[in-house]
Amino acid sequence: MSRKICVEVQNPAYYFHKSFYVFQFMLPNILLIGIQWSGKWTQARKIVESHWYALFEAWTELRNIAKTDSPLWKEIKWILDAFQYVPARCIRDVIIDFIKNNTGKPILFDSAIRSHEQNDAIESILGNFIVVHLNLEKNIAIDRLMHRRVDPITNEAFPPDFPGNINPNTWNTLITRADDTIEGIQKRIQWSLNETLPLIEIWEKSGHKIYHIDADRTVETVFSDISHIVSSYL
Repeated sequence: MSRKICVEVQNPAYYFHKSFYVFQFMLPNILLIGIQWSGKWTQARKIVESHWYALFEAWTELRNIAKTDSPLWKEIKWILDAFQYVPARCIRDVIIDFIKNNTGKPILFDSAIRSHEQNDAIESILGNFIVVHLNLEKNIAIDRLMHRRVDPITNEAFPPDFPGNINPNTWNTLITRADDTIEGIQKRIQWSLNETLPLIEIWEKSGHKIYHIDADRTVETVFSDISHIVSSYL
């Protein structure tokens, strides 16, 4: 008597999704850093679109808390409105919630750690991360920042040659930040140079791989370098 052997054939999409999730678990978390106008906003979105990352931006996540009217939001609202430094414990709480809501996904942290105080509170919860440093000379950054405009709601920034005064993604009217004066810009950049960039040595000693990328090039050239780094982990 012959026996019938039944072989279940999976939908090809099954294998694609299985591979997709395997790739996700292979990818490390990324901590993206750089001084103002080094291209973090643009590169972060290109990484997310091309490499399956969840994007954490402290400013965006803090603004999202406003929709909940939580005690945390009431505490930090005045800080955000004044573009002031947000306490490390607040950032830590927001990151923990974000990680819980994105379990199983690699996460791109855009400037999640900006000081020694924040590093002491946050580094241990970011998991196995690599650091991508968009390196830009101070004078170039100052020149770019002096003529930018921003969306007051999303904080998306637009270069001097952007036509019009409307963000085409949100229809919000663009503004010039009150602190985008030469003195204000120099102060913010110097703060990053003094507080954030020295952390690179600490992260390297902790075993995190550091990648320095020249940010004074075209968007696509910079992204090509980042894509090569990410792809090397697959």
